[in-house]
Amino acid sequence: QDYQRVWAGLRGLKLAFYRLPQDQEPLEVLDLGELVTVQAEGGALVLRLRGQEVTVKVESWETQEMWRGFILTMAKMRMPRDLALLPGHNLQLLEALREEKERRGTPVSPASPVVPSCFFEVTRAEAERLLEQSVGRGNLLLRPGGHGQGLSVTTRQELGGTVLLRHYKVKREAQGYVIGMETPHHCSSLADVVQFFVRRSKGSLQPLDPEYSTQL
Repeated sequence: QDYQRVWAGLRGLKLAFYRLPQDQEPLEVLDLGELVTVQAEGGALVLRLRGQEVTVKVESWETQEMWRGFILTMAKMRMPRDLALLPGHNLQLLEALREEKERRGTPVSPASPVVPSCFFEVTRAEAERLLEQSVGRGNLLLRPGGHGQGLSVTTRQELGGTVLLRHYKVKREAQGYVIGMETPHHCSSLADVVQFFVRRSKGSLQPLDPEYSTQL
């Protein structure tokens, strides 16, 4: 099947395709209000609308999953629960959903927790500084992994006057997540990852509350 290279833009229920990114007039506009399903099939996204079917290919699986997430979120006004995305991408979807609800003038209901509230888009060094500045408000956080790979958990504890900073890699797998330790530990969700550290430390580790986190 031959494909035409185009640029796409999504605003609300309008998915527009352009010949060039600077074009003002779209080649075609799809009304996602007519969307029936959108599915990944054979390395492409297949959008089935009432009376129309459109197949779209993108450059990577991650980008394809992001587009599927944004399309379904705008069409259904809620986040799909089967997305295989990193927490940072999920937060982007939640923010887009909040903005779209405000734009449509619909009540913004509390979003279902997709990722733990102790997830922060920070680097390893920023995570260490954030925990240092937030003593007493939590000493454990989730963050993106180094080099864009997976996730990491950063913890900070003071034992006998000595500050101990530890970092653990968290890898996504088909059935959940694996914490990189001497004996790898499997968890069904990111919430379970956080609770594993809380239980393992007998409560001395607690997730950082974003409401009280200090600005970097």
